[in-house]
Amino acid sequence: MSLPPGPKTTVVRVAVTQAEPAWLNLHEAVDKTCALIEEAARDKADLVAFPELWIPGYPAWIWTRPVDFDLLNAYMKNSLVVDSDDMRKICKCAAQNSITVVMSFSENDNHSLYISQCTIGADGNIKMLRRKMKPTHMERTMFGDASGGSLNNVVQTPLARVGGLCCWEHIQPLLKYHTYHQREEIHVAAWPPLWPHSGGTDFWSMSKDGKMSQQMKISSI
Repeated sequence: MSLPPGPKTTVVRVAVTQAEPAWLNLHEAVDKTCALIEEAARDKADLVAFPELWIPGYPAWIWTRPVDFDLLNAYMKNSLVVDSDDMRKICKCAAQNSITVVMSFSENDNHSLYISQCTIGADGNIKMLRRKMKPTHMERTMFGDASGGSLNNVVQTPLARVGGLCCWEHIQPLLKYHTYHQREEIHVAAWPPLWPHSGGTDFWSMSKDGKMSQQMKISSI
């Protein structure tokens, strides 16, 4: 007896960015973002994902010393304003290459900073814009908390229902359950760049080894 045909399988090709940010240089960061979007599209990716605080790079110095006001000032000046020509350039690039972009960036909103994440559709429109609900530990010396609207972190796209969270949001059970409740099909987990632990006094939680152990716990839930 022949079996009825199974459901049609849709293949979605995803590109994951593994590149050095354009540190503390907003305009170079935007140009590099567009170059990587174009590269992903040439390789026939349907969606390209960027790490946490891709623009203008993750401020790792906050974990090693007290507040550095000079660096904070430079970081703020090179953070991305949503309603800006820089963001419009990225959106236009997504549309020109017909690719969905999920990007995390430092958002400058009237000189307040937030760890933000957005999904830009292949038509160049921002489909989802959110902020990290509660910055982690020393991140709070630079970044503010989100409001309730940032709980809406999943959006329907022609590819699938795409959602995202940033870094240690993935160990917040209720936040993850809320994400599942929105019927997410593709999840973009944005983490900062990671290096192997040295075996010394550097933070295990900020190392590749520490994050991998966290990811294994997350994937088992």
